[in-house]
Amino acid sequence: MAQIINYDLYPIDDLYTDTARQWISTIKTQLDKDGSCLFPHFVIPEALDTMTDQAKSIAHLAYPGPTEVSPYFFNYKLGEGQDLPASHPLKRKGKRKLAQVATDLIPDDFLLSQLFHSPEMRQLLSAIIDQPVYRNEDPYQSLNISVMDPGGCQQWHFDSGTMVTTLLLQEPEAGGVFEYSPGIRSDDDENFGAVEAILDGDLSSVKRNNLKAGTLSLFRGHYSLHRVTEVEGNQQRLQAILGYTTRLGHIGNKESSILHYGPRVAETESRHPRYPD
Repeated sequence: MAQIINYDLYPIDDLYTDTARQWISTIKTQLDKDGSCLFPHFVIPEALDTMTDQAKSIAHLAYPGPTEVSPYFFNYKLGEGQDLPASHPLKRKGKRKLAQVATDLIPDDFLLSQLFHSPEMRQLLSAIIDQPVYRNEDPYQSLNISVMDPGGCQQWHFDSGTMVTTLLLQEPEAGGVFEYSPGIRSDDDENFGAVEAILDGDLSSVKRNNLKAGTLSLFRGHYSLHRVTEVEGNQQRLQAILGYTTRLGHIGNKESSILHYGPRVAETESRHPRYPD
């Protein structure tokens, strides 16, 4: 990992020093305040160049998935059977224009795979949230590369996971800004009124992260409404999503994998099933 992670900036190799403890405390404070924490230059330049080149070499394998979805597209049963007006957030759909390379298409010898499987990453996240952290074991969802071509974007939405870990591999020439409203909902309150206000264009509660390549981001995406604005210029926006969880052996939903990674998943699962019945 010393050839991938910038240990000069981030003391991940020894989290028990006073310096590391103080750094972790700062991260926790930032997450509590903003719902997001950034680690610029997390990956050393040489490793980032290699990661980006490797991601580009398989970007053509990315599947576009749905093009119009609601903010709650992972919460399939939320609002089921309710008679709701068309203006309600559960009824609203936004433009989604991106493609994703699934886990099983990312070679194990890629630097991104090595980073994802490293114990250092799990130890870092565990220290931040004060819980054991494991890798998502889903055969398709655990490690992804998100590919946004010019004009690409992602609609306002919530994530299924409580802590989302991403690494920006390549920034676009312009646009592609990450926008979010931290802690807009909770386990006890969906706060649909505030969500509807954002969908209607009220951005007063919205923060913006104009991420740079090589930045690791920790984000409480389950509770924060967020989106990526339209990519401008000729350069793709490439981002890795590293799936970690507090649940040992966690895998996702087969129907979700088919939706986001294409019919080949259904075909593969029919021959060599990896999801439980």
